[in-house]
Amino acid sequence: MPVQRTSELTVRAATLADAPAVRSLINEVDLVDTGDAGYSVEEVEGDLRRAADLARDSWLAFDGDRLVAYAVLWPASTGTRLDVEHYVLRDAVPAGIQLLDLLTVRAAQITAGADLHLALTPDSVLAVHALPARGWRNVRRHHVLTRRLTPGAGVPPQLPDGVRIRTAESPADQEVAYRLVQETFAGHFGFESTGYADWRKRMDADHRDWSLSWIASRDGVDVGVLVGHNDREATGWVQNLGTVAAARGSGIATLLLRTAFSEFAQRGRRAIGLGVDTENVNNALRFYTGLGFELQFAADTWRLVVN
Repeated sequence: MPVQRTSELTVRAATLADAPAVRSLINEVDLVDTGDAGYSVEEVEGDLRRAADLARDSWLAFDGDRLVAYAVLWPASTGTRLDVEHYVLRDAVPAGIQLLDLLTVRAAQITAGADLHLALTPDSVLAVHALPARGWRNVRRHHVLTRRLTPGAGVPPQLPDGVRIRTAESPADQEVAYRLVQETFAGHFGFESTGYADWRKRMDADHRDWSLSWIASRDGVDVGVLVGHNDREATGWVQNLGTVAAARGSGIATLLLRTAFSEFAQRGRRAIGLGVDTENVNNALRFYTGLGFELQFAADTWRLVVN
């Protein structure tokens, strides 16, 4: 996109070279909204690489030399859904609103009936000051949970007979992980089925450490998957955890999580985190709190269908 200037703001597209500045902005906003500031430069770079056309689907707003707002659009499926990431400083709400309007116009150019999804904390300045007036609806609440780890003290779980857990480092096992995610998350709120190539882009697969993703098999059949990453500054992260229907309730998910606890602790992480749908029909919140996870903060999913 061309650089746009008003009397106070300069707006332009992001590049990978902007990752350090974007990371500082995100952490400044997160520290106020969630009490945590753990985003890393590597994680921002991964976010930017997920955009289909970074030059047209990302925005930075500067007040002088100060970065005050950031937004990016990601394709979430082969259909009309687009996911939005948006951060704005509390003293720069007009800049955040300007980026919100720009990304809405761009979404309409990408696809007819664009279905935008944006996750924000309940007290976010956009949620309070901008979204309802522009037709966005709050459609779901999630929570972020974390569990403390003791750095360097990880012990892998003892596996029962017939159960094996392996990393997803090989290309073949990355495709197995993809198939298991598609199967185990089908029907979950917000999940969009995608082809393998699109999934790899969305996962920033070529830059991911696949030794932090695991596949569980039982009697030779693959039945569970945990996709993790280690991009946060002090916290390991579980992006996906799923078991096939026939294996639910058998302890496979617990074994996968305890494998992740061990590996992240051995790598010096002080905590492990994940997001959970508060309305998950499988009582996911109770499952995670039973394994020592604690609620950290809430995030609401806002939705806008662009006509």
